[in-house]
Amino acid sequence: MTVQESEGVTPKVGVVGRKVVPQRDTLWLSGADAINLVFGIIIHVVLTRALLSDEYGTFVLLLDFFHVCVILVDLGLPTLIARDGGRLGNHLSELLTKISSLQIVLMWVIAIAAMFVVGSFNSVWKNPAFLLAIGAGLQVLAYSFRSAFRALGEARLEALVRVSDRAIVALLMATWATDLPTLAGATALGPAFALAISMSVWKWRIEPGLNEPNENAPETAKMGRRDLVRTGLPFLVAGAALIINIRIEKLLLGVLATPQDVAVFQIAWLGFIAGYGPILSLRAVLLSWFGEVRDDYNKLLHRYNRALFATGILALIGMGIGLLVAPFAFGNLFPEYTELVERPFYGLLLAWLFHTMASPSLALIQVSEKPWNYSRILWLGIIVSTIASLYLIPTQPSAVDGAVVAAILGSLFVFAFAFTGAKSWLTTQSGIENLGEAHT
Repeated sequence: MTVQESEGVTPKVGVVGRKVVPQRDTLWLSGADAINLVFGIIIHVVLTRALLSDEYGTFVLLLDFFHVCVILVDLGLPTLIARDGGRLGNHLSELLTKISSLQIVLMWVIAIAAMFVVGSFNSVWKNPAFLLAIGAGLQVLAYSFRSAFRALGEARLEALVRVSDRAIVALLMATWATDLPTLAGATALGPAFALAISMSVWKWRIEPGLNEPNENAPETAKMGRRDLVRTGLPFLVAGAALIINIRIEKLLLGVLATPQDVAVFQIAWLGFIAGYGPILSLRAVLLSWFGEVRDDYNKLLHRYNRALFATGILALIGMGIGLLVAPFAFGNLFPEYTELVERPFYGLLLAWLFHTMASPSLALIQVSEKPWNYSRILWLGIIVSTIASLYLIPTQPSAVDGAVVAAILGSLFVFAFAFTGAKSWLTTQSGIENLGEAHT
């Protein structure tokens, strides 16, 4: 008997009867993240050896800056797909069409603006900036399709798209790209191929298997573009926070320190982000899992408690892996940075622990009636980290160490706010549930 059957949940029909299963889907997405970790290391090894330290730092800064900018392409709409996609049935195709038509226009506007703005400061970076911005925008377009796959229980297809993106970038960088323009071109071609794969899989495999929904379709199915943007606004703000939350220290290093400091922080950050990918996978799956029973307090509470327990175990395992693997990895892959990144990495590992433990609470708040609380928590963490960075980066003997401490403080506050917020909401829902039973 499946978990959903034991809880009395009718399985959602997606593609050939597949449904969201957190353990299985998290395994698929975490497996993709593990593979992408290898490709990511290859990419950055190539970059550090092909570019000078200040060029590498600038490349990383621009890439992160554009990933922040293209949240305006995201519009928070893939989160709507992840939340409601499993209940939309064949209405999901129409929703994807509406969302994609909005996103592609915004992507071109941002990419063209980036080319001219960056080019006005340094003409050498004009074309690379355009390509990096396009690559970031294409990843957002593909994310809408990936969210649909996940909502229909097809996390394995999302995993395929994720891996194809990084695999193509790594292959092109290792065999073709030799200078700044071609390295930036490789960064854009990977997401382009991944989007093409997403659209093809959707058209030929997923869409023909969609049926009329078994229950009344969510109101998302009937929304026009303007209503979709309005509904996605809380998730847009939250999505911006999610991206900025793990990049703010690096961006401020670029402003308050040097590109060389950014390069050192980036190498240590690679270890952090290697473990952060599974966190995002876990949150994405929990969002769909909690969303299935968001109107049933008892089932939602049961799933939340199970998620907290499982996340605690995953956090301990992740910490152990990081402590064992990191010294070997840095020493062999980035020998010129080994001594500089060891201490920053251990600090970022602690920040990773707090982010991991916050995941179930953040996912629960995200499916509540007040998703703005999710945004507020992430933005509070950013504010804490920003204030700490503005003070610590210029005043500490090592600007990188100052940025790391700021990251730890920001993640600690996110964990504390998320946990107390989730418990408060559950307490409120329990009171409403009891009141309803007494009235009945």
